[in-house]
Amino acid sequence: MRYSPGKVLILMIFVIFLVQTFYNKFFNYSVSYTVPDNVWRRIALQHKDLYGEPPIQNESTDLRIIVMVYNRADSLSRLIKSLNEALYFGERVVLDIWIDRSKDGQIDENTYRIASEFQFKHGVKIVHNHTFHVGIYGQWLNTWTPKSNSSEIAVILEDDLTVSPYFYRWLKIVHKKYDKLVEVNGYSLQGISIKHGIGSEGLLEAPFEDVVFLYPVIGTWGFSPNRRNWVKFRDWLEVILHDDKFQPLVPNILPTSWYQAFIQTGKTEGMWSMWHIYHAWKTREFTLYPNFAGHLGLTVNWKESGLHYGPGLSQESKNPSNNLVTTWRAGYENLPENPIRLDVYGNIDAVEDP
Repeated sequence: MRYSPGKVLILMIFVIFLVQTFYNKFFNYSVSYTVPDNVWRRIALQHKDLYGEPPIQNESTDLRIIVMVYNRADSLSRLIKSLNEALYFGERVVLDIWIDRSKDGQIDENTYRIASEFQFKHGVKIVHNHTFHVGIYGQWLNTWTPKSNSSEIAVILEDDLTVSPYFYRWLKIVHKKYDKLVEVNGYSLQGISIKHGIGSEGLLEAPFEDVVFLYPVIGTWGFSPNRRNWVKFRDWLEVILHDDKFQPLVPNILPTSWYQAFIQTGKTEGMWSMWHIYHAWKTREFTLYPNFAGHLGLTVNWKESGLHYGPGLSQESKNPSNNLVTTWRAGYENLPENPIRLDVYGNIDAVEDP
């Protein structure tokens, strides 16, 4: 008996649905790898409202931009417009937009519309709808899984950011300069930060003559991991999360007090970064930050209502965190061989001889 192509497609969709349903009950990811790639791509392209675009994990690229969003459509629109205005030097770029679902499994329609209609001028754009709610942990930890031989640069952006036109120019030079340093776990794009030591005051600043500095606490307002360190961190996390009694507490820092408060309220799922901070502390790793005059940054944060900021902020508080780098200065490329290290109090940290 022969079946028409239409009936075959319907049967395939039904099989995919059964496989996907089974998979979602047991695994925290958005694609069922039991489905052949060509079949998955065909189904996904025809049913984007359910599945989004299938990931292209094997595509060779120079830069992978990972944008994480839930239901802030206007924020997403502002961010991706700034990505279109950035410089990429004709290199291969993939823009992955990952949309999380609500806890009852819904995708925000306006957010999905903004993502799907956006025309990325500089490369491939792929929209990924998670098949269930993964939260900030799943968004940060499961959206970039590079192969061991990957040379691509990845940058992870939450939706309430805007990027400088020169963010990739900076990432290119710092990755080239410092990826070989085992203590550098990644690169933050933010130009402004508090100090994280208990009792410390003021903003984090290195001496004026230092265009970059190393700091023990990750800056999440745009983060580009060092692939080697990111893989080790994720491997460690996969093991340690099996210990229900373990808590990633680092002495004498503000993030630990925040995390302990979240433990009391049952909201630790909103602070994935505590695990990264703990791992960096144990392995003595650092994040590299820019140190530009006036706290200029490669990103700004708009401090919008969500996990990190409540709806009660004053209008003044909702202004962007700092100003963007809008002019590239030659001095930004005067990178030292061994960047200065600051401790959590903002003091210069003595470097031990190897």
